[in-house]
Amino acid sequence: MRRCVGDIELCGNNLKYYVYGSRSTGFGVEITVTRVEKADQIVSHDLGTAMSVAQQLQRGSVFPTNLSEIIEDFQFEADSD
Repeated sequence: MRRCVGDIELCGNNLKYYVYGSRSTGFGVEITVTRVEKADQIVSHDLGTAMSVAQQLQRGSVFPTNLSEIIEDFQFEADSD
């Protein structure tokens, strides 16, 4: 499964946000910039959680190069709760 969450235009770049995967392998978030730059990472085995993370990343205009550190921060915050 791969589902587009949305896209935004920022500084001449088109950012597209996707959720992909399955319950068995986990769901991840993928961000593409003008079809040139891409990053993806498994974030959860729950589709709802992956969708929520992708939407937060979109609202924050996160670029692919920052995905891994942002996800690491999310996981740290979740572990400290």
